[in-house]
Amino acid sequence: MLCPHCESTYTKVHGYRRNGENELFQRHICKTCNKTHSIPYETQINDRESNDHQSVEAGKVLKYEYAGKVRVHGLTDVHIGANEHDHEKLKDAVKIIKNDKFARWFGNGDILECIPPNYKIPQRGQNMSPDDQYEEALKILRPIADKCLFLRGGNHDYIRSIKVLDFDITRGMANALGVPYYELPGYTTIMTGGREWNLVSGHGVGGGKNGDLELDKMSSVYSDGDVFFLGHNHQLYAKPIDSISIHEGEETLHRRWYVRGGSFLRYANYARYSMFPIIRTGWVTMEFDRDGIECWVN
Repeated sequence: MLCPHCESTYTKVHGYRRNGENELFQRHICKTCNKTHSIPYETQINDRESNDHQSVEAGKVLKYEYAGKVRVHGLTDVHIGANEHDHEKLKDAVKIIKNDKFARWFGNGDILECIPPNYKIPQRGQNMSPDDQYEEALKILRPIADKCLFLRGGNHDYIRSIKVLDFDITRGMANALGVPYYELPGYTTIMTGGREWNLVSGHGVGGGKNGDLELDKMSSVYSDGDVFFLGHNHQLYAKPIDSISIHEGEETLHRRWYVRGGSFLRYANYARYSMFPIIRTGWVTMEFDRDGIECWVN
C-alpha cells in the first residue's frame, strides 16, 4: 500500500476504524514517515501484503479478496516512448483508476517501447531512450501503484531487455513500484463477497488475423478460467462465451469472457507499411461481483 504522505511502499495494516456513518475503514501505518492513513474496507485487498514484491513462479496463483465488487483495468501494450504513443488515453486510464475506489489494474506487457541501441526495426521509432521511458513509466504509474495487482513483461520490454542486456526491465519496474511480477501466463484468483473468480492472463504471441484462436488455446490450457485476457496484437474487444453446464442436477448457463486488451499506440508507420487494420486505442475493464462478471471497452 502506497503511503499518501511520503509515497513510501513500506506500510503495514494498523487496525480498523468506523466513521460517523458506521462505514468500516482499514488503517495503515507508514514505516518511513510514521503517519497513518485509512481506506474503505470494501476496496481493500486483504492479502496484498503477502503479494508485495514477489515474483510469481510458474504454477503459483496470485489471490486477492474483496468484500464487494472490484473493477479491474487491464493496461496492455502501452508503448511509452513510441512516436505514436497515445499519452492522453493513458492519462484518462490513470485518472479513472485513481479516482474510483473500486478500481484495480494490472500491467500486461509492452509498457515500454524499448528499442535498444543498434536494434534494427523497420518502420518503427521512439522519441525517448529506454532509460527515459523507464523513468517516465514509473512517474505515470506511481500514483496508482497501490492499486496494482501485478506487472508482466512483453516482447518489447521483457524479451528485448533480456536479449540485449540479460536484464529484465519489467521486473525492475515491478520492484520499483512494489508490486508482484508475473513472468509467464497464469491464474489470478479474485474473490468478491465470498465468490471466487479466476482471471487468466498473458501477454500473447500470435498475430492479429483471428484473436480468438490464441484465446481458444489459452482456455484449453487453463480450463478453470472465467476471464481470458491477452494483449500483444492490439485488438480491442471483450465478448462473452456461453456454454451449458450442469449445476445441482439441472442445466445452467455458464459464461466466460474472451478479452483482447487493446493498446495505447495510435496507427503506427509499421502498421501502415504492412496495411494492418486500423484499430483504435483503448483498454478493457472487467468488473467482478458476487453475482457475475461484466467486461467493457474504454
